[in-house]
Amino acid sequence: MPRAGLTSTRARLWIRGLSLVCFGLYAVTQLGAIVTGWVEFVADQTQHGSVPAVFGEDGYVWTLLEQTTQNWQSEFLALATLVVLTSVLIHRGSKHSRDGNDEIQRRVEAIRRRVQALAGEVG
Repeated sequence: MPRAGLTSTRARLWIRGLSLVCFGLYAVTQLGAIVTGWVEFVADQTQHGSVPAVFGEDGYVWTLLEQTTQNWQSEFLALATLVVLTSVLIHRGSKHSRDGNDEIQRRVEAIRRRVQALAGEVG
């Protein structure tokens, strides 16, 4: 929830802060990958006596596309594995697991019964 007194533009930025920071981090790391990949591509092309080019049949764009796709595939595979395992396996006692919620409900009911019993003794 945005803080009181923020202008509408600042409030919109505050509300979307996580998305903006994540996109910014992605953009910075992608730019870093592009620059370091280009340096490696130029060194490789020069070593083999070729002229480095960004576009064309043997251009850097194809190398960058391949590297980006491989990186995304591995990240999506890891994330999908984590999601599937999380939905199948249970971490007992976790505040996010069902058994944790059930245990909390049992404790709340036990406290409620004790309070009612004490209230009955007093009244």
